[in-house]
Amino acid sequence: MDNKKIGIGIIGLGGRGVYFAGKVFSRYSDCKIVGLHDLAQSKIDAARNVLGDIPGTTSIDEFLAMPGLDAVIICSPDHAHAENCLKVLAAKKHVYLEKPMAQKIEDCDKMIDAWVGTDVVFMVGLELRYCSLMQDMKKIIESGEIGDIKTGTVIDNVSVGGNYYYHGNRRRKEYIKSLILEKGTHSLDLANWLVNSSPRKVYCSGGLDVFGGNEPNDKRCRDCEKKNECPYFVNYKGFQMDYDAIVQKDDLCVYAEECDVDDNSLVVIDYDSGARICYMECHFTPEYSREFMFVGTKGKIHGFYNNEQEFKITVWKRHTRKIDVYLPEKRSGGHGGGDEGIARDFIEKVKAGKPAMPGILGARDSAAIAIAAAESAETGMPVLIPEKKMPVEW
Repeated sequence: MDNKKIGIGIIGLGGRGVYFAGKVFSRYSDCKIVGLHDLAQSKIDAARNVLGDIPGTTSIDEFLAMPGLDAVIICSPDHAHAENCLKVLAAKKHVYLEKPMAQKIEDCDKMIDAWVGTDVVFMVGLELRYCSLMQDMKKIIESGEIGDIKTGTVIDNVSVGGNYYYHGNRRRKEYIKSLILEKGTHSLDLANWLVNSSPRKVYCSGGLDVFGGNEPNDKRCRDCEKKNECPYFVNYKGFQMDYDAIVQKDDLCVYAEECDVDDNSLVVIDYDSGARICYMECHFTPEYSREFMFVGTKGKIHGFYNNEQEFKITVWKRHTRKIDVYLPEKRSGGHGGGDEGIARDFIEKVKAGKPAMPGILGARDSAAIAIAAAESAETGMPVLIPEKKMPVEW
């Protein structure tokens, strides 16, 4: 794109959208925020108070016609991802879509097919691939240190689950489908990436064992007689997320009757390579971290991730006493430097002026696992995932 600044527009002006606009893309000298879109004028007004005098509109058609708009960051609610992404692709704008890709596998596939012939960059915000821990694990596995991966376990320990998800709409299946889709697609994408294979069959069992209950659906923390002692009290005026953003937070009671989203799940995934992986997600653990363990034909690897970047990789070899420990570098920015890493990669690909959609199959497959897991948890039966034939341009 020569030396011209890339015009960035934001769809969806919740905490994540404002964070991307104010703390990520606007930091780069080769980018400029040129437009804002949200269905709620109040959110546009609030975003402009933070970001400055940037044009905003509640009409997506007006937004896509804004002068200087080259690329769009989609941070709308999950259920609107597919519709918004398809409109942006039809307008032939570069698109960065927050995870998860969509709530239906067929919508993921529609987006992939819609990219063909657009000459744009299409990426999904699975930024943990850009974290130093995961990049080091990928290099070790690809070097053949543990051989071919045959089995493994991936764990999401989510101590913040109650405060993040059960105070608002995300506590209802009709809004997010499942927390495996809303939260777990990060770790599932990493599992797909490290195993280097696509999922074919999923079985899931889950439960709602801590949150939910008999409290009225309209009960709020601000009015609760137990707000000074409840560990899940939130101040609706300002809540700090793990990626450093301060957001306004709904403060509905986490023990309300309408909560129906499982707060813990176990998922078994069969891959077309023959590998089998177990994924565990729990939203009432004492700690907030991720763990990745894979066993191959030559050895075993374990990776530990947390937001404090106490990263550690341990590798064991079969038939020996050798144990190797690696301490990946710490990087600045949210998600272990992943937010900045993926944003920079997106910008460079846009500047290169060549069509690209790196990581899209993994994004589709991670969403597909979560979507299949939700069906399996409901029916008690395994669910097959349809194969996606990627376009020739891939």
